[in-house]
Amino acid sequence: MNVAAIEAVIPTEAMLVERARALVPTLRARAAACQANRMVPAETMEDFRAAGFFRILQGRRHGGYEMSPTTFYKVLHIIGSGCPSSGWVLMVVGLHPLELEFMDPRCAQEVWGKNPDVRLSSSYVPFGKVRKVDGGFMVSGRWHYSSGSDHCEWALLGGMVDVGFEFPEWKAFLIPRSDYTIDQDTWHV
Repeated sequence: MNVAAIEAVIPTEAMLVERARALVPTLRARAAACQANRMVPAETMEDFRAAGFFRILQGRRHGGYEMSPTTFYKVLHIIGSGCPSSGWVLMVVGLHPLELEFMDPRCAQEVWGKNPDVRLSSSYVPFGKVRKVDGGFMVSGRWHYSSGSDHCEWALLGGMVDVGFEFPEWKAFLIPRSDYTIDQDTWHV
């Protein structure tokens, strides 16, 4: 990733706030469809991507802006005034880049190595069944919800691993979309 090229196009906080304000009328117009369809419209997620909102907390070495959480909060506050559901999904999905920056660097490379716009969802409650296998873990199960998952290419999923003690150990697993499905019939939020 060319950090100098990224730094040349990083918007200021004021620019991001203005982009958020400009989206409020559009978000208000889409709010009913967001509720009726039980998901943030794809157009809204694309607007967020184009505005750079998902990159606010993402590290520069991975194509992000590496800005303050306060900047992210200011954008969320404005977006939520246009559509609270869209603001919620932006908050949940937009926090994951910061989480990924604290993981093993190989994780970020795997997720963003080819495309810094890749998004992650999460469901940390340990509903998954996990067992150790050669080279890693086998994860299976059903997680009850994951806000924004319809628009994400990866998921962080919680599971309990038997580590040979009295109590299992909680872990989060980074899973590519190719390895899970979303059951729309049970997704009623």
